[in-house]
Amino acid sequence: MTVVLDPHRWLELRRFRGLLESRAMSLSEIARETGLDRKTVRKYLSAPGPATPPRRSPNGRSRARVIDEFAPLVDSMLRAEILMKAAVIHERLATAYGFTGTYQRVKLYVQDAGPRIAEELGITPKELAGMHRRFEVIPGAQAQVDWGDEGQILAHMGSRKSTRST
Repeated sequence: MTVVLDPHRWLELRRFRGLLESRAMSLSEIARETGLDRKTVRKYLSAPGPATPPRRSPNGRSRARVIDEFAPLVDSMLRAEILMKAAVIHERLATAYGFTGTYQRVKLYVQDAGPRIAEELGITPKELAGMHRRFEVIPGAQAQVDWGDEGQILAHMGSRKSTRST
């Protein structure tokens, strides 16, 4: 997820650049001090950066993401089946709705939307965690069958012998 810092946070982070370059503070220490992720600190302080804060879109808000257009659809899929996996949602969006975004974007959106929608449906986090429970059975107590189609099965190998006599 790309983080674009607002100008105030950017200026606050830039104060630490000299400390990082002089090795007075590490990336981890700066991250703890600023409350930012270590990767974000590295991105803005390690690379040669511009003298001005990063820009957002002209209206001042962050740019629209591809997933934002499909967010209501993803929300409705989660309302219908709260445990639906992000991989399934991504596949359905791509095949049925022409979604061009990456699986990672869908996964991040589902991580944020899942708990919100569960709360809307009246499902507590404890109940939601209980829905993922794994169960084991003793050997021989359960059978599973995959009814896949393997195509034509050959009953013999090689060429057939002739039965007529000469």
